[in-house]
Parts: sequence; C-alpha cells; structure tokens
Amino acid sequence: MRRRLNIDPRLATAIGITLVVIAFYSAAIVGANSYVKSGLDDSTTFSSAPAGLKVFYRYLDELGYEPQTLQQFESMPESGTVLIATSQPFAKPASAAETKRLAAWVREGGRVVFAGPYVTEFAQALDAEVSTRFGQDVELRPILPSIYIRGVDSVGVGSARLLPDDGSWAEVLKDSDGSALLVRRVGAGEVVWLADSYAFSNEGIAKADNAQLAVLVAASRGSVYFDEYHHGFARGGGIIERLGAGGQSALLVFAIGVALLLAAYGRRLGPTIGVAETPVARTSAYIDSLAGLYRKAGARREALQALADGLTRALTRRYGSPVMGRKRHPSAGVALERTQVLLGKERIAEVEFVQVAGMLARARREVEGING
Repeated sequence: MRRRLNIDPRLATAIGITLVVIAFYSAAIVGANSYVKSGLDDSTTFSSAPAGLKVFYRYLDELGYEPQTLQQFESMPESGTVLIATSQPFAKPASAAETKRLAAWVREGGRVVFAGPYVTEFAQALDAEVSTRFGQDVELRPILPSIYIRGVDSVGVGSARLLPDDGSWAEVLKDSDGSALLVRRVGAGEVVWLADSYAFSNEGIAKADNAQLAVLVAASRGSVYFDEYHHGFARGGGIIERLGAGGQSALLVFAIGVALLLAAYGRRLGPTIGVAETPVARTSAYIDSLAGLYRKAGARREALQALADGLTRALTRRYGSPVMGRKRHPSAGVALERTQVLLGKERIAEVEFVQVAGMLARARREVEGING
C-alpha cells in the first residue's frame, strides 16, 4: 500500500510565501539592472563602454579642471559649462520645464555644449534648431579659425552631421554631408553643438586630435557639468527619483513583503485551537459533604492537604507560580498559612477543619474566577 506524504499546511504556506518573495526580488533586480544598463550603454561618465564618457571625465580631472556630474535639473550651476552628450535618445526625456530652465540660464550668460543629435528639445527652447543627418565617419580639418580648434589638425567626428537653417551659426568643422561643429551666441550665453558624441567617447577620444578638441570645447570657460540626470542617474525631483534604481527595487520588495505579511497575519493556518479545560472549583456544598465524609472517616489531615494542593495548583496554573498568585490573592495566602498551622497540630478539631476547608475552597473559587 502506497503511503501518502503528509505536509504541514503551515510549513507549505511559509515555503510558498518565501518563494513568492524571492521571485519578486529577482524580478526587481532584473528590472533594476536593465534600467541601469540602458543608461550605461549611452554617453554617461559612469560607463566604460565604447560610447561612455568615463575616460573623458577622468582626463579632465587629471588635467585639474575638476569636472562634476549634474544629477538634478531643479536649479542650474552659477557659472561654467553644462555638457549634454548622448549617442541615443535619453533614458529620461527632458521635460518642458527643464528645457526652459536651461534656455533661461544660457540667455543669462551660461554656456551649454551639445554632443550628439538627440538634443532637439533643448535646441527648440533655445530657438537654435538645426536639421540632422548621418554621413560618413571620416576625419575632418577645421575650416574656420576658433578657440575650440587651437592646435587641432584633424578630428574624428563620427557619422552625425548638422544642417543649420540660417547664418547665425559659425561652422567650425564641416564636409559635404554637413557641419560637425557649430557655435552660436544666444543672449548673453553660448551654444556649442558637436554633431556626434564620438569625439568625447571612450572609443573616440584617443583618435586624431579628439582629446585636444574635447578639452577646448568642454572646459574653455570654468567648471564642466556632465548631464547625468537625463541618462537616468537622478538626484533631484521627488523622493522616489532620489532613491535611484537600487533603492526603488528595495522599496518594491519591502512593500511586497509587508503585503504578504499582512495577508499571512489575517489568515489562520491549520485548525482552531480548542479552549483548555479548566477544572471546576469545588463549591461550599461539596466541601461540606467532603468534610462530613472525612470527619466520619477520621482523615481530616489528608482532606486539608488535598484541598491545599488543589489551591496551589490553581495559583501556579493562573499566575505561573504560587508566590505570584498569593500576591494577587491575599486570601489564598491566608488560607494556605492557616492550613499549615492546622496540619502542624497533633489533633485537628472538627470545627477548625470545616473552617479552614471552607477558606481553601473560597480562595480557589476566587483564583479561578468561579462564583458559587
């Protein structure tokens, strides 16, 4: 005969809850990793990938320019250059409020450097729109004198090109496919637009004179702030954004755990536990009959000892120990003391026996909360 495997329902429920929490946690980690990787594949200073800007950031730091990351767009730096580089659409699209804030900052004297074609929202806010296209990935030579190409003979600019719509732009680098580097005044500030972020990237900065061009373009006026906010590395906005991907995953797992805990707390595991049976205290009528029985049998000492033992057990069961029980019920302590005195006598009178037996019975009823 085949034996059936008996599984404790409580154990099975606990194992099920554990597996669910592990599954949600794994899903949260996978989501966080994919979120972070989507940013690390782009032109961010946190990336060592070919399109990343980690080498450029460290290069500026080694030269003493002390670059910084811009991880919030609630306020702009007092001065310096904001570098917004991207080789693909931003992980966190720019809002209208953010583009207007940057445009106002530039018009008041700020300087922004765009690197890549996916910055059209910012360009529209600055009234500096241009068309973009992709051409050949070749090295270009400067065609216009500028402080940004001082000591630069050739530049590997990548394949993206800009097509300015008017003559307000100064075209520093260009070929038949379009412009690779444009410069323009906007109000009291300046916009520098490198069509492709390749010259700043980990892969491209060592090519031709890209390193020299990158330093001149990015660090020609004060501190350099690399925009990481729109790559998903936010330290601004609401509390959820400030937590970052890892913190958001931990918060999600915590919320799921609390929900499962509440669900488990409200669910009974297994059958109900029956109410423990409490021995009924003897009534005075029973004590009278018991006293009569023992009186006839002449076993008064044994009767008192049995009644005293019953009261002691009731105190222990109710309060953990006879000492604690006596503190709560002084009458029980008096009854037990009178019992010990009476048991110490050689002969127990009938009147004394009945009186002390009644005290023991009443004390036990009091301890067990029974009237009658």
